[in-house]
Amino acid sequence: MPAVHSPLRAAAAALTALAAAAAPAAADEGESALSASAGYASFAVPEHEPPGGALGLEYERGIGADLWIRAAAAGGLYATDGGPSWSGQGTLGLTYVVDILKYVPYLHAGVGAVMLGGGPLETELHPVAEIGAGLDVLVRRGLSYGIFIRVASFLDDSAFVSGGARVTWRWGFF
Repeated sequence: MPAVHSPLRAAAAALTALAAAAAPAAADEGESALSASAGYASFAVPEHEPPGGALGLEYERGIGADLWIRAAAAGGLYATDGGPSWSGQGTLGLTYVVDILKYVPYLHAGVGAVMLGGGPLETELHPVAEIGAGLDVLVRRGLSYGIFIRVASFLDDSAFVSGGARVTWRWGFF
């Protein structure tokens, strides 16, 4: 499945570049963030690579100046030959905030599961390992918007790729 490997390589290159640019962060321990996201999504399982879209919700809590615990959930719809397919995904992991200025690059990694079904697909639950990167722009201390890319491997020959925009509300930094 060559189409899956290109996004994986691109995501790995983006993660490497962000990690190389790392600088100390100024987030507060105990700070919380809630993000809503929307964007393009696709998955690749044998004989299916449908385009679609996904909506997501993330909660993060600072456990240090640059490290956050992250819980995320997303749902997607896809156009497959046998009718619409869907996905539901949940992951738990960590986010590394590279720097907090006006522009906030970040990396995250986690583990979880994706359930796929609908159209020509049998409903199946797949364990996943996810990596992602993004860039938020601070409007003010409690509000930001940005872009992201995520790649989740089903720990077999399959993958889930998404990218889009998000808006984030932060609190608890006093």
